[in-house]
Amino acid sequence: MTNLTQGLHFTPIVTSAHTGDDHIFMVGTSASAELQAMAEGGDISSLVTILSNANANTNENPAGGFLAPGMSTTYMLTNDSANTHLSMAAMILPSNDGFVGVDSWEIPTEAGTYTIMLN
Repeated sequence: MTNLTQGLHFTPIVTSAHTGDDHIFMVGTSASAELQAMAEGGDISSLVTILSNANANTNENPAGGFLAPGMSTTYMLTNDSANTHLSMAAMILPSNDGFVGVDSWEIPTEAGTYTIMLN
C-alpha cells in the first residue's frame, strides 16, 4: 500500500479478506460505531473484532503506525477459499472523521498484480 497523498497521513490500516456478505462500510448508509471509532480516532480494534468474529483473514497495522505521504508498506494477507472479498480502511490525518477505504472488492481468481486507486 502506498500513500500517494500530498500532506495526509494514514493512521493504522486494517485490511481483510472476507466473504461477500461482510462489509466494513457501505457507501450511502450510516456509519457503524466501529467505523466511527476508526474514522474519528484511528482506532481499528473494533473493526478487527468484527472481522475476526466473521472468520475473516485480517492484517492490522502493517506500517507499524502512521503511513506518511509518499511512503509504502508491504504485507501479506493469508486467504482461504471462503474469503473472496477484500476490504481496507484507515483514518486520514489531519481530519476529524475522514478515512480512506475499500469495501468488499472481489478478489480476482487469476494470479497477478492488481492496483486499486482510491480518490
